[in-house]
Amino acid sequence: MTPEETALRAELTDLAAQPRGRSLLQLALRGLQDESRGLTAGCWNRRGVSGCLFQHAYWQGVTEGTFEPGGLANERIERFVGGADYRLVVRAIAAFDRLGRRRFHEHVRGPLGLPRRRLREDEWRCAVEHLLVDALAGGPEPRAYEATSAASRP
Repeated sequence: MTPEETALRAELTDLAAQPRGRSLLQLALRGLQDESRGLTAGCWNRRGVSGCLFQHAYWQGVTEGTFEPGGLANERIERFVGGADYRLVVRAIAAFDRLGRRRFHEHVRGPLGLPRRRLREDEWRCAVEHLLVDALAGGPEPRAYEATSAASRP
């Protein structure tokens, strides 16, 4: 297990230990099941078509009536979990960003031949789902997503 994965697991475990944090992670997991929106690493929202784990939690919360539509997702989530626990959300976002950039980005050439980074989103989504399930179940199963993600690499 990489240091980034270990750190993320710790952040998710801390968040899952809080009642509202646990509910937020459950919303996120249900939200990821809808594959119509992409999953980013680190940022909240990219043009309304993809977002980070917590943006997916917000979208799912709107669908289920937990959150009112409109406004900023981060503000709604902060009110939902409370100011003290919102720091856990922010730390989890940072940990997701570090893991995503370290393990799930690849360097490709853009349309003009310039180098750019691309997120291997299918592998990333699978890894995030496994990490969420582990945190919600209360115990990690290290590298549970490795077989799936390794098989899907080109």
